Amino acid sequence: MISLKELHDATFIGLEVDWASGKLRCTFDVGINEKVMVHLLAHGLTSLNYPRKHPWGPSIFVNSVRTDKFEKGIRLAIEMQSGDVIEANVADVVLE
Repeated sequence: MISLKELHDATFIGLEVDWASGKLRCTFDVGINEKVMVHLLAHGLTSLNYPRKHPWGPSIFVNSVRTDKFEKGIRLAIEMQSGDVIEANVADVVLE
C-alpha cells in the first residue's frame, strides 16, 4: 500500500466532489513508465480550497501531501510543485 509521502512527484490528475454525500476523491498517477492510478478518498468534506495561481510556475506534479488533525476533523493539504496548496477539511482520509 502506498503512503502519503510516496505521492511526492506523482502527477495530480484531478479531484471530484460528491456534494450530496460530502465525499472528495483525488486521483494521482504514481507510475514511471506506465500509468498507476492512486485515489485519495475523503469523507465528511466541510470545506475545499483549490487555487491554481502557479506562484512557482506551472506544474502538474505533487510536492507533498499531508494531513493534520484539528478540533473538527482532519485538514488535508496537497502542495503542488507550482506552489499552489489544495486544502480540504474532512472527517477521514484513505488511500486506495
